[in-house]
Amino acid sequence: MQNILVPFDDSKPARRAIQYLIDRAELFSEQKLHILNVQDEVKVFGDYLTQTMIENMHERALTHGSVFTASAAEMLKGSGILYETHESIGDVGAEIAKAVKAHQCHLVVMGTRGMSKLGNLLMGSVATRVIHEVDVPVLLVK
Repeated sequence: MQNILVPFDDSKPARRAIQYLIDRAELFSEQKLHILNVQDEVKVFGDYLTQTMIENMHERALTHGSVFTASAAEMLKGSGILYETHESIGDVGAEIAKAVKAHQCHLVVMGTRGMSKLGNLLMGSVATRVIHEVDVPVLLVK
């Protein structure tokens, strides 16, 4: 069985990526999807928070991420596609690259917002970072 990583933030592009996989379910019957939501790391300046407070913030962030992955799971219900959901905290590109290795994924399928070349140049995009950080094919769904 091969594994596919699907970064998911419940945006329209991310939902289109899930729908793309559902529409082609017969192609993915022997594969497992790993649905991943990545929450940003808590940014703290100074020594104003205790370690317990930071851990609570991380726990809440992961719980918030599980709301998104539950949305993907709801879309996949009845499709016949096997899947697992995962949540993590950190830099999106780096966390996706870690998940590809951890789950031995052979493909990443993700939605893209289709920014202009200028917007991509100025801001970069998660898709561009993922393409450069993973060593497996990346299928972008527009």
